[in-house]
Amino acid sequence: MESFEAELARATDSDNPDILAAIGLVINSKGDTLYHHASGRQSLAPDAPPVDPCSTITLGSAGKFITHIAALQCVYRGLITLDEPVYTHLPELEKFDIISPNTDPHALTQSFTLRRPSKQITLRHLLTHSSGISYHDHPLVKEWSKSDVAAAIKPGDEAPLIVKMASMPLLYEPGDGWSYGSSILWTTILITRLTQQSMPQFVQESIFNPLGMTLSSYQPQSRPDVCARLLKMVRREGERLVPVDDIVQDLTCSVSDIGTILSDLISPSSKILADRSVELLFQPQFDSSSPALKDLRGDTEDYASPAGIPDTMENPPVNYSLVGLLAEGRLPLSYIPPGTVTWNGMPNVMWAMNKEKGVAMLFATQLLPVDDKRAVDVAMTFMRDAWAKFAQNVCFVTI
Repeated sequence: MESFEAELARATDSDNPDILAAIGLVINSKGDTLYHHASGRQSLAPDAPPVDPCSTITLGSAGKFITHIAALQCVYRGLITLDEPVYTHLPELEKFDIISPNTDPHALTQSFTLRRPSKQITLRHLLTHSSGISYHDHPLVKEWSKSDVAAAIKPGDEAPLIVKMASMPLLYEPGDGWSYGSSILWTTILITRLTQQSMPQFVQESIFNPLGMTLSSYQPQSRPDVCARLLKMVRREGERLVPVDDIVQDLTCSVSDIGTILSDLISPSSKILADRSVELLFQPQFDSSSPALKDLRGDTEDYASPAGIPDTMENPPVNYSLVGLLAEGRLPLSYIPPGTVTWNGMPNVMWAMNKEKGVAMLFATQLLPVDDKRAVDVAMTFMRDAWAKFAQNVCFVTI
């Protein structure tokens, strides 16, 4: 791991660092820590202490896999199946039309058209981002939101904020495309309705408690112990890092807690998922000829940099599992091997796990914007060193 440690030291060791702090963790299927290294400072304050290797961090989208695990627990409990329509529990989705550009050159009204879908949305679609649901910043959805027809599915003022955020037309027939977006929000709503519990309560009882994840919370503001170990969020502005305030609003976990859950998922017997559910985490969900796979491989903006895929690479060897991006070949810049599942989050947090090799790893920093080039460069060095050292010959190392 010499290359990673040297590069991280250069990036963090100055009065005007490239990266405030970063942490690298490698853990095996037995829960043994194979590698754990940190460099930098806990904040930008002049008297800030060295970074705590077990800092708590905001995960952003890197924490969405926990929502997927919670959904699969609902499947195991018999509350829903992967392939039944979700409309019984999410009736709002049944109102969603498919939006398309209006190609009529003589059209004088909307720049889009709407039609009823012929397929129904399932939990599998939600978990693989193939439901047709995108984000409100998609150009067609933005046009729709300004139109009169938007009122047909827009929820009323009394609806929860999460429902308002996630209501929009579909971009394609469910299962016939891939678009990273608000499917995860609908999965969260589904879990709360199936379990009659809030998301924080259900995850605490069914995931955090069984694994002993004592420094993890969806409500970090209410946990002084979680906030006390927080690695401060910073943003790159020009040539300097500046503090980011009031960013801790969602899932926050300690580095060691993240290692615990990743280790459990690659272990011979998970404490939180049935064996069949664990298998689905590492199995491709899109057929080689599916339009969803074509879309996924053609839309690398959300995953190319943290996964280690060059911008110039066409048709990268990836698929999607029920929890994240699945490598079907070695990824060139990160050395992520086939069979590995990986994803990232906005503060440049990246995780990867490979059940066959019995290795999982985490690169953690708290730096905006997402896919910051300097952070990604250091992360790629960490990944290359870690896969080269631990993927073939797994042994216990004390750092």
